[in-house]
Amino acid sequence: MEAFEHIVKVFLESQGYVVTTNVKFPVKRKTKKASYEEYQTHGYEVDIVGARSNSLLLGSVKSFFGSGGVSRQGFKEIANAGRKTHFDQYKIFNEIEVRDGILKEASSRYGYPLKHIQLCLFVGKFSFGEEQTITDYLEKKYIKVYNLRMIIEGLLEAAKPSTYMNDPVVATVKALQLVGLITEREN
Repeated sequence: MEAFEHIVKVFLESQGYVVTTNVKFPVKRKTKKASYEEYQTHGYEVDIVGARSNSLLLGSVKSFFGSGGVSRQGFKEIANAGRKTHFDQYKIFNEIEVRDGILKEASSRYGYPLKHIQLCLFVGKFSFGEEQTITDYLEKKYIKVYNLRMIIEGLLEAAKPSTYMNDPVVATVKALQLVGLITEREN
């Protein structure tokens, strides 16, 4: 598990989800053979799966802390023409056949009706000035976007003195609070 995936895992656990990471869902797709009809099954990995009584989250996690960030060039309908694209990194969001296949398999595997399954994108860093465009685009497709602020605010809530989670992420936040490097926010 990558470090940012672990941070997202702890965030979701603090929200009452039971979480696992790196789950593959088989999706059967028609090949591009023109002479005859052929299908192949591929496994598509979902970075994080969170479950609670009435909700199943399927999430893609992108930290991009050491790069330019999540860019519109990853999404077919909003990418700028003539520039390099990153569509393969976001197949779950770009290819309806993949998305529907994952949702159906998750529903079958975990027993949640489709209306209780939420696709999510957890982002550590967006490309400068593109967060709102990407968020608006994905939310029109019923995909929830969690930015770094939302995740960190959830972790700060989980690290309040009256709470306890035995996890290195929460322990680190509590330690930073104790030495004064993170202070209580005023509302």
